[in-house]
Amino acid sequence: MKYEYPQELPVSAAHDDIAAAVASSQVVIVSGQTGSGKTTQIPKILLEMGRGTHGHQIVHTQPRRIAARTVAERIASEMGVCLGDEIGYQVRFTDASSPKTRLRVVTDGILLAQIQRDPRLSQYDTIIIDEAHERSLNIDFLLGYLTSLLPQRRDLKLVITSATIDSVKFQHHFEQALHRPVPVIEVSGRTYPVQIVYEPLGSEPALMRYVPGFESGTAQNTDGDAPRSGHAADADMATAVARACAELVIRASHERGPRDILVFASGEHDIREFETALRRHFGPRADDMRRGDAIEIMPLFARLSSKEQHKVFESHVHQRIVIATNVAETSLTVPGIRYVVDPGTARISRYSKSAKVQRLPIEPISQASADQRSGRCGRVADGIAIRLYDSDDYETRPRFTEPEILRTSLGAVVLHMLSVGVAKNAHDVTHFGFIDPPDVKAVSDGFNELTELQAVARKHGEMALTRTGRQLARIPIDIRLGRMVVEAAHTTTPNTLAAVLVVVAFLSLQDPRERPDEAREEADRIHNRYADASSDFLTALNLWDRVFQADGSPSNGVLRRLCKTEYLSFLRLRQWRDLVAQLGDMCRELKFKVGEPQPASRPNLDIRQLPLNQQAAHSLCCSWDAQGIHTAMLAGLLSMMGMQVVREPKASDFAGLKGAAKARAMKRAAKQSHNDYQGARGTRFALFPASAVAKTTPPWVMSTELVETSRLWARYSAAIDPAWAEPLAGSLTRTTYAEPHWSASCGSAVAKAKVLLYGLPIVQDRTVQWGRINPLEARDFLIRQGLVEGDIQQRFSYDNFVTRNLDVLHDAAEDTSRTRQAAASVSDEDLYDFYNTVLPQDVTSLAELAKWWKREHGEHPQLLDFDPEAVERLQHEDSVSLSDYPDRWHALGTDGAALDLKLSYVYDPHDPADGVSVHIPITALSRLRPEQFTWNVPGLLDELIVAMIKSLPKALRVQFVPAPDTARAIRAYIAEHYPDLPGSGEGGRPKLPPENEQTGVASWPDFTHVFTEAAIRVAGAQIHPQVFEGDQWSKLPPYLRMNFIIEKPNPAGSRNRHGNRPGHASHNAATVLGSGRSLVELQRHFAAQAEASARQVVRGKAQSAGAQGKLVEQANLLHKAGATTQSRATMLWQGALDKLRLPDERISSRWLGTEALMLASAPYASTKALSEDLQLAAVKRLLPDIDQLNDDAALAQAVTGVEQVYEDTVYAVARDVIAILKRYAEVDKAVSGPADLPMLSVLQSVREHIASLVCKGFIGAAPPDSLASIERYLHSDILRLNKAKTDKNRDVRWAWEADEARQLVERFYVKAKTEPAGPRHEALDKRYTTARWMLEEFYVSLWAQELGTAKPVSLQRIRKTLEI
Repeated sequence: MKYEYPQELPVSAAHDDIAAAVASSQVVIVSGQTGSGKTTQIPKILLEMGRGTHGHQIVHTQPRRIAARTVAERIASEMGVCLGDEIGYQVRFTDASSPKTRLRVVTDGILLAQIQRDPRLSQYDTIIIDEAHERSLNIDFLLGYLTSLLPQRRDLKLVITSATIDSVKFQHHFEQALHRPVPVIEVSGRTYPVQIVYEPLGSEPALMRYVPGFESGTAQNTDGDAPRSGHAADADMATAVARACAELVIRASHERGPRDILVFASGEHDIREFETALRRHFGPRADDMRRGDAIEIMPLFARLSSKEQHKVFESHVHQRIVIATNVAETSLTVPGIRYVVDPGTARISRYSKSAKVQRLPIEPISQASADQRSGRCGRVADGIAIRLYDSDDYETRPRFTEPEILRTSLGAVVLHMLSVGVAKNAHDVTHFGFIDPPDVKAVSDGFNELTELQAVARKHGEMALTRTGRQLARIPIDIRLGRMVVEAAHTTTPNTLAAVLVVVAFLSLQDPRERPDEAREEADRIHNRYADASSDFLTALNLWDRVFQADGSPSNGVLRRLCKTEYLSFLRLRQWRDLVAQLGDMCRELKFKVGEPQPASRPNLDIRQLPLNQQAAHSLCCSWDAQGIHTAMLAGLLSMMGMQVVREPKASDFAGLKGAAKARAMKRAAKQSHNDYQGARGTRFALFPASAVAKTTPPWVMSTELVETSRLWARYSAAIDPAWAEPLAGSLTRTTYAEPHWSASCGSAVAKAKVLLYGLPIVQDRTVQWGRINPLEARDFLIRQGLVEGDIQQRFSYDNFVTRNLDVLHDAAEDTSRTRQAAASVSDEDLYDFYNTVLPQDVTSLAELAKWWKREHGEHPQLLDFDPEAVERLQHEDSVSLSDYPDRWHALGTDGAALDLKLSYVYDPHDPADGVSVHIPITALSRLRPEQFTWNVPGLLDELIVAMIKSLPKALRVQFVPAPDTARAIRAYIAEHYPDLPGSGEGGRPKLPPENEQTGVASWPDFTHVFTEAAIRVAGAQIHPQVFEGDQWSKLPPYLRMNFIIEKPNPAGSRNRHGNRPGHASHNAATVLGSGRSLVELQRHFAAQAEASARQVVRGKAQSAGAQGKLVEQANLLHKAGATTQSRATMLWQGALDKLRLPDERISSRWLGTEALMLASAPYASTKALSEDLQLAAVKRLLPDIDQLNDDAALAQAVTGVEQVYEDTVYAVARDVIAILKRYAEVDKAVSGPADLPMLSVLQSVREHIASLVCKGFIGAAPPDSLASIERYLHSDILRLNKAKTDKNRDVRWAWEADEARQLVERFYVKAKTEPAGPRHEALDKRYTTARWMLEEFYVSLWAQELGTAKPVSLQRIRKTLEI
C-alpha cells in the first residue's frame, strides 16, 4: 500500500500532529473546513501508524451510502489497492470487504447494527466518525455509546472529524467521560477570501449606489410603502434576491467577465418565487440562450428529475444563477460558484411533541450554516456573499444548528438502545451520555412510539423488547416501515408480504416519478394511468407492475426508453428494484416466507399496447389484496390515521365578495372543506394535492408522513376502514360506553361502545354485553325491565313464572289505577325486591337465568312464584271495595236504548287521561246527556265533594267549615235521596234516573245542582249552582272530572300493531278519534261524524220504515239516534207534502196575469221551485202541530183531513206572498235613489232587514203563523222611514234597543247550530225559531206601534225565551 499525502491538502501539513495525538490520546478531534482532505487522508495516517492490524479493523463512518462507497473508492485508488481487499466498504444490503480488509468504510447505520451483535465492537481498534457536524441521530447515538464504551476498552481509538463542529463542547464532553485531556487539531481548508456583504430588506444596495431597474430600498414598487407581511413580504424577498443578483451580474461584467451565482432558498415555493422575479428582471437575457450576454437560471431541489439535477454540474458557456435549497450547503458542491446570495432562512425538520408529527417550519439558519453558505463561493477564487439580513441579526443567531436528537422523534434511537441493552427505561436514555441529552418528554414519546408499534412491553417495571421489537431491531429501515413488514409476514400471504415490500421500498426512496417544468401536465397525465384513487400505495404497486412485471423484466435499455417516455427516473427505479430484492433477502434471513408481488388481475395486453395518448386515466390499475396490504401497513401507521371533518362553507363567510367571484370562492371552499382531516391527538391535516387520494377525500385515511409547511400535509395516503386498527392497536385503544339499556331481542342489557384510538372513534355504536362491563347494573336491567316489565322475547324452560308474576302485577296496577291508593297494592318495586332477593348475583342475562333456573326448578319449582300476601308492608293496609270502581257505566240514551260504556282508570297526575275515562263509541256520542257524567264513580264521590268545597271562593267556603264533616253530611244526604247513582245498574239495564218534579221528565241532574241542594239542606249554605259555571268547575283536580274518549270500532279481524304484555289480550279494538274532559265540546266537535255514525246504525231500520211509508217511525228513529239535525216537524211536513203534492202546472194555472207577473218577481230560480215552496207553506199552515202526532196512523188521518182544502190553501198562501212582494217592492223603492246624509244609516238598516225577510226559500222556511205577518213587518219599515225623517234621534234610540235584541238572538243561533244532533239540538232550534220571529214583532213594537203585534213582546220576553 502506498502512503502518499498530496501537499495541496491542508491536512497533509498536520500529518505528524494527528499521528502524535492518536498515539497519545484515546479521543482526537480534527476540525477543518470542507476540502481540507480530512475524509481521505486521516484513514491513511491511521493505517500507516499500524492501526487495523492484529485481527482488528479501522471503521470509518459516513452519513450517506453514496459517500461511503465513493470515499472507499478514492482511498483505495490513492493507496493503489483493489477495493474490497485492504480497503472495503459496507452499506445497507451491500458488503464489499474481505478478511484482509483493514479499513472498512460504512454508514453510521451499519455500525449501529453491528453494536447489536457485538456491543464491545471487538473487531475494531479505531473508529472514525466523519461529518460529525451534521449531528444526526445516528452520529449522536454513536458518540454517546462510545462515551460509555471507551472506558471499558482502553485500546480503542476514536477520531472525530467535522467541518463546523463545536470543538469545545465535544472536547469537554469526552474529557469529563474519560477524565483525560482530549486534543483538538484545527486544519485550515482550501478556501479563498470571501467578502461578506449585509444587505437587509429595505436597505440601499451594498455593492453600488444604484441598481438599474430597482428603486431605492428593496421593494420594487412606486408608492414608497414599507415592505408588507404575508405574500407581500415574500414578494419583497424575491425582489431583494433579484436586486442582489443584478448587483453581482453588473459587478462581474466590470471585472473579469460572467461568474456563477448560487442563491439559497427555503423550499420549492421560494425557488419558484425567486426564479419568477429573476426572469422578470433580466427579461430576454434569461429566455434567449443564443445571446452572448444570456443568463441561465437553474433551480436545484430534491424533487427535480435526475436529468435536471445533473444539468447543474455540466459545463456551460453562459453566466449561471443556481437557485438551490440547503442541499447545496454541505451535501452537494456546485462547481464554479463565485457569488452567493443568502436570504438567511431554511426549512428545519422539527418534531412537534404536542402533535407528535414532524414539522418543516422556515427558520433563521445558524451562524455555522451561514458560514457554510458563504464558503461555497470561496472554493475556486475570491468570492462575494450577500446576506439579505443585517450583521446584528447574524450575531444574535445560535452558533450551531440544533442537533437532530433535540428536534426529531427518538423511537429509532430508543429501539437501538433497548436492543443493545444500554437502556431499560426513560431515565437510562436521558442519562445515557449524549452530548446534548434529549428531554424526558421526547424520550417518553420515543417509548410511546415503540409501544404503538408493539415493539416494547413493560416487565417488572422495565421496558423490554417484544418479539416484534427484536425483529424490528434487525430490519435496517425506518421502524414504522419495518413494522409493516413484520405485520405482513405474520398475518398475510407470502404474495401480500412481497407487495408490502414493494411499497416499503418505494417509501424508503425518492419518488421515481418526475415532473419536468416544461412537461408537467403531460407527466401528470401519463402518471395518472396507474393512479389508484383510493390509495397512493396501490398506485406504487401499479407502477411496479407496469415497469417490472406486466411485460416481463426489462433490460437496462428497455428501462431507459420507458423512463424517457413516461417521465420516470432510471436511477431511482433501479434503486427501487435493488432495495426490493434486498428486503426480500432480509425477510428470508428472518424466516419470513416471501412470494411474488403479483396482482389478482391486471389490464389486458390490448390496453397496455395502446399509444400513450390513448390510455385513459386509471387504465393501468391492477387488482391487489388491498385490505391485506393496507392492514399490514396500518400496523405501522396507527397514529397517522385521519377522520374526515366536513364544515360546509356558508354564504356569510364570503360577505365581502359578490357575483361570480363569490360563486367561485364558495365552490373552491366547498371543495377544500372535504379535504380536512382530524388526526391523532387532535391534529388537523389535509391530503397533499399531488396525492391521488386527494381527489376523492375518503372518510378515513392513513398516511405515512405528516409534514408541516404552509399547513400540515399528509404526503402518501390511502383510504381505510378504521375498524382495521382495533386488533392492531390492542391496549392503545380506549373504549367508552353509552346508552346502557335492556334489549329484549338479546335477552340481556347492552350498551353502545365507542373505541377511541388517539382520540379518533375507530369503532362507533358497537353493541356490547353490559354484563361484562357492569354486572350489577346489567342484573338490575334484567330484573327491572326484563322480568318486572315483561320485556322478554325469548322463551326458556319453566318460564311460566314470568307471566304469572306479571299477571299479579297487572291486576294490582289496575286496582291502584282505580282506587288511587298505591300503598294498598303490590308494585313494581315489590316484585323487583322479590327477584333481587331470590336470584343469584351472577345472573345478569336471560341465558344465565335460564341455565340457573333449569337446575333450580327441580328442587324448588315454586321458588320464583311471587305471592302478594307475603309482602310485609301490605299486612297493615285497609282494604278498599272495588265495586265502587266499576268497569262499565250503564246509561240510558236519548232514544231510550241502554248504553253500556267501558270505563278505564289511570293513576298518573302527569297523564292527560288521569282519573276515570269513559269510552264512548262515536255511534252513541249524540245520544248521551252530559249531566250524568258530572257525578263520577261512587269511589271518587267523597273526594269530589271535598274538592268542590275547597274550590269555592273563601267567602262561600267558610260556610262549610269543618270541610270534612260537611262533606260527609252532604254525602249522606246524597245517599239518602239518590240511592241509585248515575252509571249504576247491570248490562243492558241501567238504573233509571228520578223524575224532575217540575218537568216530570226522568233525567239525572247535574252534580253541581245536587251538591248545592245538599249544601243548602245540611249546612244551610247560601249557594247557587251557577257558582260552578265557567272556570270554577275546571279548578277541580283533573282526575275528579271524567275524561271522555271517543272511539270508532275497528273492522272485524283487524289486529293491534302494538306489542302486548305477555298473558294479556289487546284492548285496542277501536280507533281513538279524540278525548277531553268536556263531553259537550266533544259532541260539538264530532257532531258531523256522530250524526253519520248514528245514521249508519239506524239506516237499515229507517230505510225500511220509509219504504213502508212509515214516516213517523222513520223520523223517530233518526231523531232519537241523533242521526240528523233536521227537526222532527220538518221531516213530517216533508213527508206530508210528498203525499199532498200537486203538479206545478196545476198550481200556476190558477194564477191571474197580474198575480203571475207579481209572483215572477219572487227570489226563486224557477216556477217549479216557487210552486214547491208554496205547497210546503200550505202544508205547514194546514198542519201546524204535526210534531204532536205520535204514530203514522195519526199522520195519515191528519193528511186525509186536509186533502180537500189543500189546493185552496196553496192559492191562499200565494195571495199572501203576492201581498208580501208588493210591500217589498214599495219598501225597496223607498230605500233606493239619493238620500240625505242623516238618513243613510236608516236606509242601510232597512235594506238589510227586508233582505232577511224576502230571500230565496223564505216562503217554506217561515213558521206556519209567521208567513202572513211578513207583509206587516215590511210595512213597519215604511213607517220607520217616514218617522225617521221627522225625528232622527228617536230612531237612533229605537235602533239601539233593536240591535241589543238582535245580538241576543244571533248569539243563541250560534249556540244552537253548534249543538250536536239530538233532542237537545231540536229544543234549542225551537227556541231560536220562536225568538227570531219574536224579534220581528219587537221591531214592529218599536217603529210601527200603530200596526200592532201578534202577541205581547219585549226585550225581557225575548231574553226569557232564550234562557236554558
